[in-house]
Amino acid sequence: MESDAFLLSATGSGRATAYLESGKIITFRGRTHVTWLDTPPEGFRIKIRTLDHATGRWGPAVTVGEAVDNHGGPALTVDADGFLHIVYYSHHHPFRYHRSVRPNDATEWGTMEQFGQDLTYPTLLCAPDGALVLSARRSFENRPWELELWTKAPGRAWTRRGAVLCSRQLNYSQFAASMVWASDHRRLFLSFRIYEMPDYEKKDAVTAVGCITSPDGGESWTRLDGTPLALPASADEVDPLVVCDSRAGRIADSGSMALSPDGRPHFAYSIKTPQGAETFLAAGRADGGWRQVRLNDFLPAAFRGWAMVHQGGVVFMPDGRLIVVGTVQNLRPGEEAWGHPGTEIMQFTSRDGGVTFSATLLSEPDPRVPHWLPNVEKPSGCNLLPARPGVVFTAGGAGAGLGDVLNNGVWWRPLDPGATVT
Repeated sequence: MESDAFLLSATGSGRATAYLESGKIITFRGRTHVTWLDTPPEGFRIKIRTLDHATGRWGPAVTVGEAVDNHGGPALTVDADGFLHIVYYSHHHPFRYHRSVRPNDATEWGTMEQFGQDLTYPTLLCAPDGALVLSARRSFENRPWELELWTKAPGRAWTRRGAVLCSRQLNYSQFAASMVWASDHRRLFLSFRIYEMPDYEKKDAVTAVGCITSPDGGESWTRLDGTPLALPASADEVDPLVVCDSRAGRIADSGSMALSPDGRPHFAYSIKTPQGAETFLAAGRADGGWRQVRLNDFLPAAFRGWAMVHQGGVVFMPDGRLIVVGTVQNLRPGEEAWGHPGTEIMQFTSRDGGVTFSATLLSEPDPRVPHWLPNVEKPSGCNLLPARPGVVFTAGGAGAGLGDVLNNGVWWRPLDPGATVT
C-alpha cells in the first residue's frame, strides 16, 4: 500500500467497510476515529481505532460489540461536546447503540441500548442540540419494506419518527440512504438508491436513484422542487433522477452524498449493463433539476476501458475542492461486479466546481485482490473535515455467505492532496 496508508486490521470481514451510507470516520479536535466490521476467530466484532494527530500514532483496536453477520457494520457520529455515538449489530434485528464514556475517546463505551425492529443499514447524524437522527431499512414479513427515521434526544430513549420511503413490492428491498445537514442544521437532504425485486425467484430488480429534502429536520419531506411528499413515498412519487430495470439489462448503484458550499446536493451513481458500467456525478440545480458529468471520461489512460460500478462518496474539501471517491473494475462482459478481484479505488478531484476532474489511484493494484467498499470521511453534524480527510476500505474478497469469517485487510489512508496519474 501507499506509504501514508495504515493497516487497521488483517481480519476484516467481507464487508468490513460497507455500507457506504454509514459513516465510519470522525475527526474531532486532533483525533481521527475509524470503525469497521472485523472477523477475529470469535466471530463478527465492531472495532475502532484512533489516530492521535499530535504524535501521528494509532491506538490499539478496541472492541465495541458483536454483530449478527456481515451486514451488521457500524455507523459513527460525534456530538458538540465530543462524545462519540455508534449504532451497529443488526441485519433484520434491533440495533445496538453506545455513547463513549469520555469525550473524544473511543477506548471505553457506555451501557448498550437496543431499539427498533427488523432494521438494517444505519445512517447516523447529530443535530446541534445533541439529538441523534438515524435512517434505516425496516423489513416486514407480509408488507412492503420501508426506510424509517429514528431520533434520540440527549438522555432520552430512541423514538421512531416514521417511515420516509417505501417499496412498491412485497419482496426484498433496499434503500441505500445517505443523509446530510444543510448549513442551517435544520434542513436535511437524503439521497437514495431504491432497490426493488418484482420477481424474487428470477432476481429481477428495479433500481431508482434520486434525492429528497426535509425543511424541518425530518418532520416533513419534499421533492427538491418543494413539492410535498405523502409519507412513506415510493419511487413513483419522489421524482427519481434515473430508473433502471435488470430485465432491460440495466441496474443502478449510488454512494454517499455531500452538499456544495452553496447548499446544492451532489452524489454519484452508476449504471451497469452487460457491456460495462458508467458513473456520473449529479449536481442539483436551483430549479430542482440536475447537471450531470460522466466520470469515466476522466479516467487515466491505463484505466480508460475499465468499468465504473459506483461504490464510494462525494466530499467538499475545506478549500472548496470537490472530490469523488469511487471504484474502477477490470470487468469482462457478463462478469459479476460484486467483489471482483480487478477492483481498485480512484479519486476524482475538481477545482472548477465539477466541470472537469483529475484522477488519482488510491489503492495499489493487485489483480488477485479487490480494493473496494471505500467509505469516505464526511461531516455528520458536529465534526469538521480536516485538511486531508480520510477513506477506509476493504482489501479482500466478499466471501460466499453472510457468516464467513475472513482475513481481509482494512486500510485507512488520507485522500490524495492533488497528485494526478495519466
